[in-house]
Amino acid sequence: MKSQPTESVATLMIVDIARLLRKRFEIAMTHVDTGLTVAEARTLAFIDRYPGLRQAALAERMSVEPMTLVGYLDSLESAGLVARVVDPSDRRAKLVNLTDKCTPVIKKIDGAITKVRAATFSGMTEEERQQLESLLGLMKDNLLSEEADPCLS
Repeated sequence: MKSQPTESVATLMIVDIARLLRKRFEIAMTHVDTGLTVAEARTLAFIDRYPGLRQAALAERMSVEPMTLVGYLDSLESAGLVARVVDPSDRRAKLVNLTDKCTPVIKKIDGAITKVRAATFSGMTEEERQQLESLLGLMKDNLLSEEADPCLS
């Protein structure tokens, strides 16, 4: 069996961790009574973290198709949990925000996220967690930079 170079092991682990985190969140959300689908709860969590984004930017951050997000937002807006308003700088675009009615729902979602986060960082010191976050932030910045895109070079 051929061994993997260290670089690919690290990147594969990150992909696996992202998949496992998402799965753990989905499982945690099944134990929280919000009346929402996991996808709708995930949408609210993203809006809470990034308020006032355009729908297209929110879809990109969530890694979903814009039309998929529209379905989630339609349901959440019908439930009174989100509001879409016209972007003053571009009337064709909509900005998405949570409503006051969403506050108790977000508290439940945050509780589930907090439990998953605690399990994820279990056994790490605060210093180790901060170092990990710093290194992951550097990796993210590298991937977002134009120099990291081989198609742009």
